[in-house]
Amino acid sequence: MSGQNTSYSVFLQTTELLTNASGAPLADSGVSLTVTIILVLMYTLIILVAVSGNVAVCYIILSDHRMRTVTNLFLLTLALSDIIKAVICNPFSVFANLMLYWPFGSVMCPVWQYLQVVAVYVSSLTLVAMSLDRFVAILFPLKPRMSKSRLLVIIVSILFLSCALPLPTAVKSKVTYPKPQYPNDPSSNGLCLEKWDNDFHKYVYSMGIMVTQYFLPLSVLAFTNGCIGYVVWLKKPPGEADSGRDNRLAASKRRMVKMIIVVVLIYAVCWLPLHVLTLVGDRDQSIYNDSYMNIVFLAIQWLATSHSCYNPFVYFWMNPKFRNGFKRMLRFIQLRKMKEKDANVPFHADHLDREASSHFDSGGSRYYHSTRASNHVQSVDCM
Repeated sequence: MSGQNTSYSVFLQTTELLTNASGAPLADSGVSLTVTIILVLMYTLIILVAVSGNVAVCYIILSDHRMRTVTNLFLLTLALSDIIKAVICNPFSVFANLMLYWPFGSVMCPVWQYLQVVAVYVSSLTLVAMSLDRFVAILFPLKPRMSKSRLLVIIVSILFLSCALPLPTAVKSKVTYPKPQYPNDPSSNGLCLEKWDNDFHKYVYSMGIMVTQYFLPLSVLAFTNGCIGYVVWLKKPPGEADSGRDNRLAASKRRMVKMIIVVVLIYAVCWLPLHVLTLVGDRDQSIYNDSYMNIVFLAIQWLATSHSCYNPFVYFWMNPKFRNGFKRMLRFIQLRKMKEKDANVPFHADHLDREASSHFDSGGSRYYHSTRASNHVQSVDCM
């Protein structure tokens, strides 16, 4: 793997691809001001949507003890990972794409590269853990449910593996100056790249990251969700009898499984083009010399980056409890604004929270009434 190819570290080494073989900068490679404006707007949209949506998910889960189930706490971990990607990783990617060099110094270079890999590892390993938990719960319904202490151990293990596996990225990432003979080339100001002394070691590490971060987790997710789908839709689980209660349980399981499958599919689709480009580029580095590759890469990178903003829409669309939690949050914000406008009435958060809850209940919501009427179902409905 040589100069024109990229080492694999979640996002391809951006600026190495955005400079062609002759040293021409991005502006000279056919990317117009219009494309630059579109790129800024699209990345800004990703950051705003990802941060607001995932913060809302965190608030809904943490503000209601009934939402702190095992599956939802896994979703909380996913949301925090997406916030890190949106706040820390994405802005640096925008600047690197537009400026074609690394302007943030030698300290931030390894930090940025490392955090990108860590955040994506957290997402993929959390999806695997969540699917395995559902696999055990649905295929072996008589086994004890996962306890909160065991869940904490699993999340800590996920964080440990996510931080340990990409340590070579932090060690090898440096600001390099690949083309000092071209002073007019922006890359002569420095690029944030992984610098390996041995190309074979670089290739092995790149393939190892790709397999453990994408292909292996995706294989586990396909197997577990395939088995879950077979049991939920095609086979009657052991121990269930035909009754209204079991029909409600089955419907709840199917709704939850559909949501997890959609989340997994979004992850697979968003990251697949980036991995395909990496694999093809490792076999044939000449593809990066094509004039259209700058635009292709920017589109593929944007798709991978946009993964951080889709999950909240899936939760609000497919899960009624998240929908009602979101409505309650909006009502709380609305009531708070109304109270703050009234200077004669002091603002008390606890009072508004109770008022928002009473308004939400009196507004005809069937969520709270249905959950009170079927509390015996709550122990099985993890969502």
